[in-house]
Amino acid sequence: MTTSVDAIARIHGRVGQARRAALVAACMLALPVDVGAAQDDLVRIEGRVLGIAGQTMVVAPYASGAGPINVDLSQASQDEYMALRTGDSVTVTGRILQERHGVMATSIQGGRS
Repeated sequence: MTTSVDAIARIHGRVGQARRAALVAACMLALPVDVGAAQDDLVRIEGRVLGIAGQTMVVAPYASGAGPINVDLSQASQDEYMALRTGDSVTVTGRILQERHGVMATSIQGGRS
């Protein structure tokens, strides 16, 4: 069986849309959100650091069923995350990035666990 390039592109497009929808749903429904923060479209993610590379941190939320979330660090204070290491407990507050499939961090709290 041969699959055309167009068919593969459509399949990958649907998979990408499904991933985006799942990420937004996980951030909006499964993760704790402060009532005051909800008014500003802020989310709070509590979890463990899976890794940090450049301006991106990957967090595994404690919420059951939620997959890893990419966190853009470019708007957060470097002092808040520079000492974090893989496995550290972390609380990230930020805004959902629809176009880049993650969260733009505005505040990071964490430490060794």
